[in-house]
Amino acid sequence: MQKELITEFGYKRFVKEFKQLAEVEKPYWVKEKEIAAQHGDRSENAEYISAKEMIRNLDKRLRFLEKIINNSTVVETSKIPHEKVNFGSEVKVLDLDKEEEKTFIIVGTFETNPNEYKISNKSPLGKVLLGKELGEEFEFTINNQVFEYEIIDIKRYEFD
Repeated sequence: MQKELITEFGYKRFVKEFKQLAEVEKPYWVKEKEIAAQHGDRSENAEYISAKEMIRNLDKRLRFLEKIINNSTVVETSKIPHEKVNFGSEVKVLDLDKEEEKTFIIVGTFETNPNEYKISNKSPLGKVLLGKELGEEFEFTINNQVFEYEIIDIKRYEFD
């Protein structure tokens, strides 16, 4: 399996969530399940069934997080150049047809969030943006629609 790139911030966030689920949430629900099991017939025991379901969901999320944590290459975005569009760059483009500015942040696949304009380095637009320089114009086609953009700003994205 090829390793996915991930920012140091995304990586820390996933590790923090993993620890919280493994050390706090799961032990809590295991205890709840044990308490509920003492109330007799498990087939009609709503608390028992609910606790079991919670544990199953937590285990699923833990496996998913573990996969991300173990199969990612962490990129320290502060240690790479951002003169050209790079991983972890915040890129401002001008839509030349609409005269509108748009901003995109290039992150790893697991960190994407369209609401925050965080796009994957492997997405069609992410791939096109990588390596572009300030002032460079380019075309981007998606769903048979052609967009013409100009790069008007590139900087390292400041993660919270």
